[in-house]
Amino acid sequence: MKKISIIAAICVVLFSFQTVSAQEVEEALPITKTEASTNQEDYKQVKIDKLSEIIKAAVEKDFPEASISEAYTDKIGNYKLILTIGNDTKTVYTNARGEWFDPSKKG
Repeated sequence: MKKISIIAAICVVLFSFQTVSAQEVEEALPITKTEASTNQEDYKQVKIDKLSEIIKAAVEKDFPEASISEAYTDKIGNYKLILTIGNDTKTVYTNARGEWFDPSKKG
C-alpha cells in the first residue's frame, strides 16, 4: 500500500513537471510579424471617373455618406481609396472585385 502511494506521488510530480516545461517551451517561441509594404510608390494615382462600377458600388454600399476624393492602384489591381466623409478623410483598400482588405494583414 505504501508503494502505491509513493508511485502515485511520483507520477503526480512528473506530470506537473511536464506541464510546466511545456508552458515554458510555448512561451519561448519567437513572435514574428509580417507587414505588407504600402508605400505610396507602390500605388499610382488614377482618375476617379476611370474606376470600375464595382469599386464605386462597394464604396456607395459600405460608406454611403462618403465620396472618393483620390484613387490609386497598384501593379496587381488593388486600389487605395481616399474617402471624404464630412470633414474627415479615411483611407481604405479594395481589390478589383470590391472586397475590402487591410494591407497590414496582407501577405
